[in-house]
Amino acid sequence: MIRLNATLFLLLTTNALFSQNTVASPYSSTGLGERSFNGTQATRHMGGLDVFTDSIHANLINPASYGFLKFTTYSVGINYTNNNLASASESKNTDLASLDYLSVSIPAKKFGFGFGIVPFTSVGYRIQGISEANDSNIFNRYEGSGGLNRAYLSLAIPITPYIALGSTLNYNFGNLFYRSGQYIEGIDNGTFLANESSISGFNFDFSVQAIIPIKNKYTLQTMFSYQPKGILDSQNSRVFYTQSLSRETIIEYAEIDLTNSGMDRTNLDLSQTTRLGFGFGRNKRWFIGTQYNLTKSANFDNKFFERKNVYYQNAEKWTFGGYFIPNYASFTSFWSRVVYRFGVRTEQMSTIINNIPLTETGISFGLGLPLAGLSNANVGLEVSQRGQKDSGLIKETIIALRVGLSLNDLWFIKRKYN
Repeated sequence: MIRLNATLFLLLTTNALFSQNTVASPYSSTGLGERSFNGTQATRHMGGLDVFTDSIHANLINPASYGFLKFTTYSVGINYTNNNLASASESKNTDLASLDYLSVSIPAKKFGFGFGIVPFTSVGYRIQGISEANDSNIFNRYEGSGGLNRAYLSLAIPITPYIALGSTLNYNFGNLFYRSGQYIEGIDNGTFLANESSISGFNFDFSVQAIIPIKNKYTLQTMFSYQPKGILDSQNSRVFYTQSLSRETIIEYAEIDLTNSGMDRTNLDLSQTTRLGFGFGRNKRWFIGTQYNLTKSANFDNKFFERKNVYYQNAEKWTFGGYFIPNYASFTSFWSRVVYRFGVRTEQMSTIINNIPLTETGISFGLGLPLAGLSNANVGLEVSQRGQKDSGLIKETIIALRVGLSLNDLWFIKRKYN
């Protein structure tokens, strides 16, 4: 009889994950991995409120926003994240740094467009469980790495001075690696099963953005975005092997033929997503807004890599955020021209583990620091929590420092020289 001796807990190696992953979380083992935000730091510092659009900031996840852009914008974002992972009996901290996005956004005469690359999902975890059989400790190890990247091209057309339509073509690509193994204390050899998926595929986003002026001083902004269901192609391989733990050498190796079972090539769904946002503000002074996102992920299924006690539901996200500028035209006070951003978000995530739906709540604050011309640096802090310590789960407390640069220039403008 096997007796479970300890709750599954993370043994996360920071150095290994730092070079390969943008996340260190056991929850990244579900779905396609942990979803990245995909927007700029300015948007993230408002809780992910992408309903706000202006003429100098790129809004990467709202393609219609390119229709209002007046300046070419080069954007880059990075983050440093500390994640405290706590079970019912232990806790551990991990630190990661990663690139969030690289993008170029360009206004043309009758349309606007942009392109770039962002991390789409990431897998990064190492879990070890200890059980006991015949007076011997048995170690069960589970680990995963990899993720998907997204290269995109967005195009928007203003159909009136106040309304724009936009669309984004995304190419998603990357590799997911999962390994499970078992070994007995005092015995050098362990047995392992490795699964790898090479994933690629296209999908689309569509959005409409309205910026309605009120009395030449205020604006009402609304946004609706729709991402139809997409299909990704997954080419899979599975290997079984025996490894010497002390020498770290493979003793026996066998590649499993997946052709007969149809698992060598499978399809994965990108769930349909709808976003709706509203906001109101005074021009160049303040803005507040709210947004609702719905992702229909209840039918997600990965037949090649199935997880026990893991189910899926539709994901929902509610966001409230905004900004305040004391005096954007001040010549005497730098801090009066700074943009002060804030945001709150709460999410019902798509994953159900051990019959417990996962939720996440976060708060964020940020500063938009003016640079030369209309360029700016965006620095902010986000604190969030997800999961819980009960029922063998992990509670994560995540503190993220996010920094972004938005550099502006004029293209397609005929300059006159005297």
